[in-house]
Amino acid sequence: MLHQLFKQLHGLIEQSPIFDDELLTLIFSPESQVTCATDINDFKQQLSHFLLNAQQEFSDKEVELQHFNEVQTPSKAPASNVQLSFSDFSAQVVNYLERYSNVTQHIRSQLDECQRQQTSLVNDYKKSLIELYKEIDLHCELHARFNELINVLSQADSPQHLLSNIENMILLLLKNIRSEKDKSKFFIKNIHQEIEDITSINKQDQQIVNHTSQQRQLWDKDAKKNLSNLSNLSNRMALSATDKKRLINEVNILHSALDEKITIDKTTLAAQQIQINKLSEKLMHIEREADSYRSQLVEQKLINMQDSLTRLPNRKALENKFDTSFAQAQQSNKSLWVAVADIDHFKMINDTYGHSAGDKTLQVIASALSNSLRDSEFIARFGGEEFVFLLPDLTNSAITNILNRVRERIKAIPFKFKNESVQITISIGATRVKKADKNTQMSFDRADSALYQAKKQGRDKIIIY
Repeated sequence: MLHQLFKQLHGLIEQSPIFDDELLTLIFSPESQVTCATDINDFKQQLSHFLLNAQQEFSDKEVELQHFNEVQTPSKAPASNVQLSFSDFSAQVVNYLERYSNVTQHIRSQLDECQRQQTSLVNDYKKSLIELYKEIDLHCELHARFNELINVLSQADSPQHLLSNIENMILLLLKNIRSEKDKSKFFIKNIHQEIEDITSINKQDQQIVNHTSQQRQLWDKDAKKNLSNLSNLSNRMALSATDKKRLINEVNILHSALDEKITIDKTTLAAQQIQINKLSEKLMHIEREADSYRSQLVEQKLINMQDSLTRLPNRKALENKFDTSFAQAQQSNKSLWVAVADIDHFKMINDTYGHSAGDKTLQVIASALSNSLRDSEFIARFGGEEFVFLLPDLTNSAITNILNRVRERIKAIPFKFKNESVQITISIGATRVKKADKNTQMSFDRADSALYQAKKQGRDKIIIY
């Protein structure tokens, strides 16, 4: 029976370990059903037809296997000339599957080698990072988190885990820097207070020295006067020559002692004055250094709040300003508008003319935007080609006029790249801070959505929500 024959053929080939199950299913489908008996000639005809169909299916699969450059195109003979025996066909299938298996093993070997190389690189970088982390000095309050990151790093087994760990370490270092900056500010404040206290003590010491010097001079003057009176009195007294001589001798001793005391006092006062002068000079030097350090901190704070390319306030400065302005707007009846501007087709400028042209474009537009606003209005570079405005005390019509003026001013800038004139436009989305806004993010998201609509409607537009 044909049904039995197919089952036997299927079982024989299925026992061969080199055949792939998927291809077996393709060639000898288990769903094939034979419902009637047939003679040997009919079986030959059906088998020949089956082989032709299988050959066509293999021809279709040939396209998928060509990229391995291993499979040769099976010959395509007309249906009328098919003389392929089942044994030849089986041998061809075995040949294809052997090559398929070899290619698969080669790919698997390459993947294993890539995996080994990746594992080796991960281990090398992990070791280097652990050594680097050991050299980091953090504030004691951050040691727990620091040790946690080191432990996580030691267990990392992929580049993604390494990058995630490095990112978290950078965030921890930034937190440590902010903490050190706060402590520096506190330190400078205390230094100035200490300098003021020492300066005050120094002044008091100088006053005490001056007062002591005056008191000693008065005492010395009185003592000399008393000795002079004593000397005159001894001359008028009726004393024997011996007593008178003794008295004069004692008075002379007192004069000598007083003169010596005056000399010592002058030397002591001179030495004290020298020390006081040195202390004053040292205090002045320390105060100058403290002022310089404080100026550097202020300058560094300004730098940290400034975008290095456009010289506009950066995103951190925007957050601080927005928080303050938002709180004031929520507590008063005055308006506060948030506008987000984006340069249209900025990526095209970078791709066509280079990143230096893109940087120059950002600088020119940033300057134009800044010069378009009043002193009470704030602008910051949010990131990339986006800028954010904070505009207080404006009516609905006024905000429209101001933003349109800004948009037209940018559009009129005569940009030229590689001797080619280029017109650059911006799209702007704006919104007014509402009482219902719980935080600045709600206001900003609404302005950002308005910007999205401006882009969607063709760019070079203003949308106000």
